[in-house]
Amino acid sequence: MRKLFIALLLMVCCASLWAQNKTIDLKAYFEGKYRLDRVSGLSWCPGTDSYAYIDDDYNIQLVNAANGKETTWLSADALAAQDVKNLRSFGWLDANTIYVPRTHTILTSVKGKTTTETLDKVDWDNVIDQSLKNRLFVIKNDEGVFVQTKLNDYKPIFLCPDTGRNIVFGESVHRSEWGIEEGQYLSPKGNFIAFYRMDESMVEDYPLVNTGTPIATVENIKYPMAGRTSHVVTLGIFDVAQSAKAGKPVYHYIKTNKEDGEFLTNVTFSPDEQYIYIAHLNRAQNHAKLIRYDLQSGEKSKVLFEERDERYVEPVDHLIFLKSGRFLWFSERDGWRHLYLYDGEGNLVRKVTEGKFDVVDYFGVDEKEQFVFFTMAPQEKPVNQYVCKVSLKDGKITRLADADGTHYPVFNEKCTYFMDYFTNVTTPRIISVVSSQGKTTKTILTSKNPYKDCAMGTTSIFPIRNRVGDSLWCRLITPPNMDMNKQYPCLIYVYGGPHSQLVTNSFVSGGVFLEYMAQQGYVVFTLDNRGTQNRGAEFEKCIHRNLGVKEVEDQMCGVEYLKKLPYVDADRIGLDGWSYGGFMTLSLITEHPDVFRAASCGGPVVNWEWYEVMYGERYMDTPQENPEGYANANIIPKIKNVKCPLLVMHGCQDHTVVWQHTLELMRQAVTDGVEIEYFPYTAYDHNVIGPERVHLWNKLLRFHNQNLKGE
Repeated sequence: MRKLFIALLLMVCCASLWAQNKTIDLKAYFEGKYRLDRVSGLSWCPGTDSYAYIDDDYNIQLVNAANGKETTWLSADALAAQDVKNLRSFGWLDANTIYVPRTHTILTSVKGKTTTETLDKVDWDNVIDQSLKNRLFVIKNDEGVFVQTKLNDYKPIFLCPDTGRNIVFGESVHRSEWGIEEGQYLSPKGNFIAFYRMDESMVEDYPLVNTGTPIATVENIKYPMAGRTSHVVTLGIFDVAQSAKAGKPVYHYIKTNKEDGEFLTNVTFSPDEQYIYIAHLNRAQNHAKLIRYDLQSGEKSKVLFEERDERYVEPVDHLIFLKSGRFLWFSERDGWRHLYLYDGEGNLVRKVTEGKFDVVDYFGVDEKEQFVFFTMAPQEKPVNQYVCKVSLKDGKITRLADADGTHYPVFNEKCTYFMDYFTNVTTPRIISVVSSQGKTTKTILTSKNPYKDCAMGTTSIFPIRNRVGDSLWCRLITPPNMDMNKQYPCLIYVYGGPHSQLVTNSFVSGGVFLEYMAQQGYVVFTLDNRGTQNRGAEFEKCIHRNLGVKEVEDQMCGVEYLKKLPYVDADRIGLDGWSYGGFMTLSLITEHPDVFRAASCGGPVVNWEWYEVMYGERYMDTPQENPEGYANANIIPKIKNVKCPLLVMHGCQDHTVVWQHTLELMRQAVTDGVEIEYFPYTAYDHNVIGPERVHLWNKLLRFHNQNLKGE
């Protein structure tokens, strides 16, 4: 009997060890195998201190955040009676009404009585924006962009008939820079829609070749390269009620002037719909004006204030209006991203947040307008993100959620409570309910580790110093069960450009593929160099006009650190990066050719003269103004320096970094006699997204195994 017990114990132990030695299944990753646990329908009921969720029996439950009391708001039987079964998600329209996207159903429940409205006349496949509270739908199809309203029985009306060849309207403009992600904005009361109109007729055509047709065809896109002619953008106002009444579009344009700045950003309606605000930015991007316009006439009302910077100004956030008529504005004018309070006429009331940290995001103001709630990345440990509030009266800042890691809050409307989505390197996800005083009242979810059956590497996050004394935050992933007496090949994953922060205190922050590479026996390293965000304006802006200089210097500090680690083989260090990371990869191997054993990159910028106006000129000025900076950053003349095996990949339909970059790199490589392994992803844009990405990952694995491990 004892022998049988020992045998069974050995079997269990072996099975457990086998389970924990599994490798990540990259294909299964895209099938959802490693998703974090979540709570279906988790959301705040509007105007209340209660949150909702869908339980295992498909009932919608309400939980009072203050006392934890739970009640059924709408039962599964009541939902089924309205032809809504097995509910998985919904959105609130008000405290009594929800929207079910799967069935396009609006359900209203008052005192146990439920009514239903089915939105069956909306062209859902083409909806690009919607406001269900106002029953407005903006729809794009082959004929144009339309507005559907209930006022005219869902008959679509052109958002703007002022169309023509090379005219874009109702969509994002300026190549989606400055926080522009949409092309239309609904006014607070739903009476107007502001829309962008972009005239690209003056921009040169750029050909993209589609080889998927029997005879290859050309798609000409408008791509304004640095230093060349850009497009012209205007802002229109669509009158919803008048258009519905007339059965045709009733609209007018805001009378903007290019002299105020040709880039139109941060479009915001006043709460009373009397005005609309636009942040104008000049082409040099070093001078911004916040201008108020009369909504009805379109006339300029007032320049509220202006901002200048010797490098660049980058307004990316809308105005945040308070009930008092004052508004909040984000600015980096003191060297850090902070919130500023203005009165309705643009007079500065006070600086709201103060300190050597960046405000990451704004989340609301309490009903009495005493506190502003936000997240911040502290200077001493910017890999963390904390939830805070600041007093509008005296500027005192209180941290409400400050356990080391990354906190993302979801506040209720009154800002009395928030759901704290928390993660760090060792914590997949914890969702807690926290009061505005910082007291945790309930833990809603503690997610299990989706990789618990896999042999995972060990992740550490730490700073090193660069040559001028800045702290550079790094992430190091070592192989599972690492033998400290062995030396391992090292793969450095790099991006390094503005608006990026790769090293964060969060779970699997490097992404699944870097974890997979650690499982394959690599030490995997990432460093956030100067030029990346959440470290203050100077840290990010110091690369201005000289891209690839300070960034490379900092990355080489990381290489020097790695060479000192006893378990890293200094003769087997490889690189990988995409886009700006591709530019960084090529810069590193051409300027330090004897350091790296192998390098791979995708969609790299090789000549900034071929990159677009908005992003390129912000960081480099124009080629005419900064010829030396452009020449120094140009990879093509340097490609002759490459000594290590190099894999270059590029999407042939790339609208961001056009294919010309790597094609011309290949041309020069042939001239210089440099062997490069080149793989075009013929049907893909700027990256390979979705399950097909496994193909790219496998290609990277084979390339680095061959050149760093000799396999």
